[in-house]
Amino acid sequence: MITFEHVSKVYPDGTHAVHDLTFDAPSGRLTVLVGPSGCGKTTSMRMINRLIDPTEGVVSLDGEDTRSVDAIDLRRKIGYVIQSAGLFPHRTVVDNVAALPRLLGAGKKEARADALALLEKVGLDERYALRYPYQLSGGQQQRVGVARALATDPPFLLMDEPFSAVDPVVRTQLQDSFLQLQRDIGKTIVMVTHDIDEALKLGDRVAVFREGGTLAQVATPAELLAHPADPFVADFVGASRGYRALGFVEATATVRLAEEVTVRVGARPADVGGADPSTGSGQRDGWSVVVDDDGAPLGWVDLKATGEVVEERHIDFSGTVARADGSLRDLLDAALSSPTGRGLVAGPDGRLRGSVVADEVLRHLGRGREAEVAS
Repeated sequence: MITFEHVSKVYPDGTHAVHDLTFDAPSGRLTVLVGPSGCGKTTSMRMINRLIDPTEGVVSLDGEDTRSVDAIDLRRKIGYVIQSAGLFPHRTVVDNVAALPRLLGAGKKEARADALALLEKVGLDERYALRYPYQLSGGQQQRVGVARALATDPPFLLMDEPFSAVDPVVRTQLQDSFLQLQRDIGKTIVMVTHDIDEALKLGDRVAVFREGGTLAQVATPAELLAHPADPFVADFVGASRGYRALGFVEATATVRLAEEVTVRVGARPADVGGADPSTGSGQRDGWSVVVDDDGAPLGWVDLKATGEVVEERHIDFSGTVARADGSLRDLLDAALSSPTGRGLVAGPDGRLRGSVVADEVLRHLGRGREAEVAS
C-alpha cells in the first residue's frame, strides 16, 4: 500500500503544489490521480519515488517512510512508465527491457530471456526484439516502456500519462491491453492522467485533485459518478454521468435476449430461414444477422435490399456488439447504435447469443433499483 499522510509541497517562491494530501493507494490496485493542469497530481506521484521530496508529511510504502530508504534503493523497487516511453534510442527493444536487470547484475542470457517473456505479455512477439525504437509505432514503443518498467518485477508501478501521446484508437487498445495485464500481475499502481474517461476506465480508485493542490474526492469510479462530493467534482466528471455509470453495472442472465435469424456471406436470401426476400418474412423487418464461420456476429443485413447473394458490401457494421457478461452500458450502446434498434450480444466465446432492445436494458436497471430499495 502507498500512503500519503498530511503531505504538502511548497516551493521556495511560496507556491503550494500540494496541500495536506492524505489518502491510500491500496495494494494490488490501480489508483488514478486526475485533475486540471497545475493541480499537483504529477508532483504527488513523484514524491512516491522521491524525484520530489515533500515539504511536510509522510509518504510510505507498506508502512515504511520513503525518507528512511536510500533514494536509489527505493527507485529500484518502483517501476516508472512515462509519456512517449523514453526508450534508449541506441539499444534494441530487448536490450531496452533488459537494461535495469543487467545493471543490477543479471546475466545477459537470463535478462534477455526474461525480457522476451515480458514483451510477449505486453503484446509484442519476438520479431520485435531486435528492432530499434525508431522502427516501432508510438503504441509499440509505449508497450516496450511498460515491459521495461516491469523488468525487475517491482511491487510498485508509477505511470505518468502513459497513453496520452498516441492516437485515440491505439490509446483504447493500450488501455484494454493494460487492464488485462494488471489482472494478471496485480501490481500496486499509481497513474496520472488529465483524462477523466481514462481515469474512470482504468482506475480501481480515482483521486480527483482541484487547483491549489488539494484533494477533492477519492472514490471508486462508480461512486464518483453516482455521488460526486461537490460541484467541482460533478463538473469535472462531466455530463452523461447516469449513462456512464451503467458501465459499472454488470449485465446478468435476467436480461432477456431475443433470438435472431442468421446468415453468412454468400448465402441466398431466399434460402435464409424460409424467408421471402421481398417481404422479409422470417425476419423482423427483413433484417438478419451476418455471422462468420465461427458464429461471431459481423453486423446486420437487410435481405430486402440485397441481390441474389449476400455480399460483404451489404453488411451494416454501424452497431456495436456487447458481451453477455459485460455491462449494461455496453448492452444499451449496442441497442442504440444498431440500425434495427436491436443490439447484438455475443457470449465469452464470441458467438452470437441474441439481441437486446434498449427498453429491456432500462427495465432490467429499474428492477435492480427496486430490489435495492426493498432490501
